[in-house]
Amino acid sequence: MKFIADGGIVTKNTLTYTKGAISLTLSTSYIDGVSLDVAYTIDDVFIMYDRDSLLLTTQGKGYFQTSTYNDLLHYNIGTKVLNARVVTLKETLEVYKNSDKLLILGLSYQGEKTEQYTYQILELISEYPNINIYLKSSDKQILNILKITPNKARIGIIINEDNREEMNNDYDFYVINDYCINKDLILKKMNANKDIMTELIQYPNDLINAYYTYGKYILYRLFVIAKEPNAIYNTFKEIQPRI
Repeated sequence: MKFIADGGIVTKNTLTYTKGAISLTLSTSYIDGVSLDVAYTIDDVFIMYDRDSLLLTTQGKGYFQTSTYNDLLHYNIGTKVLNARVVTLKETLEVYKNSDKLLILGLSYQGEKTEQYTYQILELISEYPNINIYLKSSDKQILNILKITPNKARIGIIINEDNREEMNNDYDFYVINDYCINKDLILKKMNANKDIMTELIQYPNDLINAYYTYGKYILYRLFVIAKEPNAIYNTFKEIQPRI
């Protein structure tokens, strides 16, 4: 099992999606990588931004229509004790450029700028060929661009109840967020050297449910993307001898 920190490692004075949280993933031994969503400001700056917060900020659209990067710099996304500002994709790539840990970037619909957004992300990450980058999305336009444009990143689709049929199509990895995905199909993908990730395991009990749903072989090979991976990691160590 691989443990991916969703938004970075959170501590008492370090909140998710801050540069500190992203940097802490590099020094946390049991963490295999970080998963971050990439947003796009109106002045075409890529920033790392929590999807739930982004939806609230943008009235459910999921992308900025009026905010510039400088506008967002006025917001404190840290704590009262330790201020923090939004982190750009460029800054994140600089943090990870000498690491072999996974950098999983979530790409999403950006209105009429979706195509520009996708191509410019590919252009930027091409400057960092040594980073182990995974690009995930559920947007068909974005996925089509990623698949036809030469790049070194691994390309993956986010699977939910609305697009289960996409599990039959060929991607480098799959993020399965629906327990109804056929177990045999998951095994088939794993045996074809496809990576299988999930965001369904957020609490220790979820780990137990995943074991009974998928079995030991699948569970041991999953990439678990969690906001508090420490709790999942400790539970896995505890139950590992018994399963």
